[in-house]
Amino acid sequence: MSVTVPSPLRRPDNCHCGECRRLSGAAFTTWITAPRDQVVVNNPEGLSVFCPTPNLQRSFCKTCGSHVFTADARLPRAYGFPAGLFEGEPIEPPDEDYFLDDKARWCRRSLHPEG
Repeated sequence: MSVTVPSPLRRPDNCHCGECRRLSGAAFTTWITAPRDQVVVNNPEGLSVFCPTPNLQRSFCKTCGSHVFTADARLPRAYGFPAGLFEGEPIEPPDEDYFLDDKARWCRRSLHPEG
């Protein structure tokens, strides 16, 4: 299973919503988006799909269980990729934090001092 995304990679964002926290098992998920029309999914049969909400479709590798990408119906032109997938790729520091109202109370990490 492999996915090809356009280079250079976009600057990532951190999402603190409850869904992303449950997905990652961490305080937030760091996402990199890519235009859907520029993403190539090799061997799509190697993916398993889970829909946690009517808007989200998460794709996982059937072999290793890694979260490969998310398709959000509200963002029809982009896929979201967990930044950890891009080992060895030059990635800028995250640009934004989203859903700070949902942030885990024990998390002190935020790009914004008030968050």
